[in-house]
Amino acid sequence: MLYPRKPLAGRLASTLVLFILMTALTAAAQDLKIVTLQGEGAVNDIKSKTVTEPVVEVRDSRELPVADAEVVFQLPAMGPGGMFPDRGRVLTTRTNGQGQAAATGLLPNNETGRFNIKVTAGSSGRTASAIIAQSNSRDLGASVRSANRSKSRKWKILAVVGGAAVAGGVYAATRGGSSAPTPPAVVPAISVTTGPVTVGGPH
Repeated sequence: MLYPRKPLAGRLASTLVLFILMTALTAAAQDLKIVTLQGEGAVNDIKSKTVTEPVVEVRDSRELPVADAEVVFQLPAMGPGGMFPDRGRVLTTRTNGQGQAAATGLLPNNETGRFNIKVTAGSSGRTASAIIAQSNSRDLGASVRSANRSKSRKWKILAVVGGAAVAGGVYAATRGGSSAPTPPAVVPAISVTTGPVTVGGPH
């Protein structure tokens, strides 16, 4: 028994629908990416309650921003850290049209030291996570000075190493690129012979 074939247009339509479904499923399976725009390495001032609020951007596998993604900022349960306006340690928000979200209202607690803020994002079954490192200080000026001294020492070390490399290069250039040392110039020996001395009257 012969079955009538589907019209060509029907087969093309079925193939197109299948392709669209596969594309949608592949896109949904792709993971997200969290990029930290602000807050990494920030030092919060306990005295003045001055903080650098973390700001992140959620992107897809094509590096495009993901709008309306859910973003969760989570502070440590104990030790250095802080709290959000509701006095909790977890803040849930959503990304804007540019795929960005901020941990607004963050306040430092009274404990000094480093801590990590865990950030997670989710959209259409896709997820991502990141860590933002910050620290609390009672003397923000001292922390900044310490960081500047560390950077200054680093640049001094780099300058010394760079100077030594330049000096070595100049020495190698003046030696003509040869690794064998140039023998010292030979100075001929000079001898002085004293002959007999004769003393007489004028001739």
